[in-house]
Amino acid sequence: MNQMTRVSDADERRAAALAEVNHMNESLLAARDLIDQLKADLHREQDRVVMMVEERDRYRHESIRFRKLLTQLATKMVNAALLMEEAKDTLTTIDEIDEGPTPPAEVVDKMEKSAIARLQAAAQLPGEGK
Repeated sequence: MNQMTRVSDADERRAAALAEVNHMNESLLAARDLIDQLKADLHREQDRVVMMVEERDRYRHESIRFRKLLTQLATKMVNAALLMEEAKDTLTTIDEIDEGPTPPAEVVDKMEKSAIARLQAAAQLPGEGK
């Protein structure tokens, strides 16, 4: 009987060792499954980060483009304002001229005849007009 107890003790130890190995194997498989799931989650998050970086770059390029267009628009508006100031000055000058005394018609006719006579005299000078 003593030998039977030895055999059964050895069998119990083997069974306990086998159960422990099976438990460790199951734990290892569960750990591998968890690692695979975490790797998949990591890849998914990396893809999300890449997509977010691409979206950020797209928004950055659009903002640069809009800033450039805004600068062009502001430049054109300033140029238009400067042209309007020049036109305003010209109109003021014209208004000042209009407000001055108008010469009589006889004086205007006399000035026109004088200018025509000078032009005819200049056309008749020798050596010129060649």
